[in-house]
Amino acid sequence: MLRLFFTTTAVLPRASTTVLPRASTAVLPLAFTAVLALAAPAMAQDAEVGQEYEITIATEEENQYVGPYGQVRIGSIVVQVPNAKAEERYTVTITAIRLNQYSGDRQASCTFEQIGGDREGMCLPAP
Repeated sequence: MLRLFFTTTAVLPRASTTVLPRASTAVLPLAFTAVLALAAPAMAQDAEVGQEYEITIATEEENQYVGPYGQVRIGSIVVQVPNAKAEERYTVTITAIRLNQYSGDRQASCTFEQIGGDREGMCLPAP
């Protein structure tokens, strides 16, 4: 339980300049909980194996080992679609999730199909 202490001063009604400190306590567990809820960022739910997602490519990257790819996150899971451009939309089905040994991110293996296009194939798996 959180207790906050406030100190206030009271002035006597006479011409005296005596100031008496007065301490009051307030118990604010609900307010404290509300502040914690506002301070914690909203977290997106992580991708799950076997589920299908519609994604929009967020960034374009290039790697000397795998070539150009588009990248997006589903929660904390990274999805990399080869030769994808930013703002392209895809339907992906997650087939596996593994730790990428180089970046430390959790990365999905998946199949993809472009929405409104003719591209389909396999996403880049974690090395």
